[in-house]
Amino acid sequence: MHAFLIDIFDSSSASKELLNIGVSHSGRLIMSKKLKFIVIKLKDINHVALNILKQEALSIGAEVANHKDVIMGKIRTSDSLLFGTLVQVKFVANKIKDQEFGLKELSNEINAIIALFDDYDDKKPEPKTIKTAKRDIIFDGKTYIMGILNVTPDSFSDGGMYFNRKDAVQRGVEIEKEGADIIDVGGESTRPGALDVDGAAEIKRVCPVIKELVKKVNIPISIDTRKPGVAMEALNAGASIINDVSGLTFDTGGMTDVLVNTGAPYIMMHSRGKTPANMQKNIMPYEDIAYDILSYFDEKISYLSKAGYNTGNIILDPGFGFAKSMENNFELLNYITSFKSKGMPVLAGVSRKSFINSITGKSLIDVLNGNLALASYLCLKNVDILRVHDIRQTAFVISVIDKLKHQ
Repeated sequence: MHAFLIDIFDSSSASKELLNIGVSHSGRLIMSKKLKFIVIKLKDINHVALNILKQEALSIGAEVANHKDVIMGKIRTSDSLLFGTLVQVKFVANKIKDQEFGLKELSNEINAIIALFDDYDDKKPEPKTIKTAKRDIIFDGKTYIMGILNVTPDSFSDGGMYFNRKDAVQRGVEIEKEGADIIDVGGESTRPGALDVDGAAEIKRVCPVIKELVKKVNIPISIDTRKPGVAMEALNAGASIINDVSGLTFDTGGMTDVLVNTGAPYIMMHSRGKTPANMQKNIMPYEDIAYDILSYFDEKISYLSKAGYNTGNIILDPGFGFAKSMENNFELLNYITSFKSKGMPVLAGVSRKSFINSITGKSLIDVLNGNLALASYLCLKNVDILRVHDIRQTAFVISVIDKLKHQ
């Protein structure tokens, strides 16, 4: 007799291990959920509810971690961690669903999160699909690549390289050939300290490129802009997706009108309401960075829903490098799975960001290695879209990770 350690990525890999040892189909359905561990953070829970939660969790072998002063009643509310297997956490959620002290509402939230990650079942929910003029983007576990095409003279990484229309179109065609699933065209630099570009100038930069490029590629084009006027003209030129680094804060009413009137898919990025010119100045500490950003998304999603926009077309981007300190960016990497709890696709844009340079140094090959390391990590974390400069190399990485994930 011998023993050795194995790693379980998800319910699917758990099911495979069970199959390997001869467990029946029905047994795999039941036991795969017991092999998958989940941690849920709870915010601002009152002490009575926390004590009830603790008792229910312990009764089934799960656990709730609270502030040390909760049990003595010295504090009235606390953050908490609920953790256990999927089966255990679901059991706890169902045990509290008819209780008072806010536990009924909390039960609904916990069950909604569990449903997103309970990914091995005979009756899987339909994957989320976002329709574009070129093709549907089906979010079924695949990590898509968004290739960056900056039609600017001053972007932080490739400013000036594709400022010429012919060069930009040629690069766009190359981006598709290298393995991208989306081309993101931008006419305004959003590097820290960059000045605003007039909307008319931005339109003049991007729209001719989009009009020509849309005839030559078979993948969707997104327009990287904060300005509703630019977004509208780009959509008319053939773009399908709006990528708004301001996250609906630059011109809230104008961008909302564009979204409601066109129904275009919308990438909502968190930048704390700052502009490129001031986004890295006087950065206030986050109380709880993941929760703060999720609360921001909740507010904007609710606003768009009330305005009549189909929020099923929203993609969330936590905004690496935007109004974030160096340490904040690494915290976000640790919390990236938290953004999946909204049930919306998640995009990560870490390519060539300065927080990578802080580890790798600034040489191009070392920065590329750092980019690919993060691409591997984010792919393993099931991020839906990676926005990158180095498309060909990232495509190789994703193909290897996908092979590992789907063995």
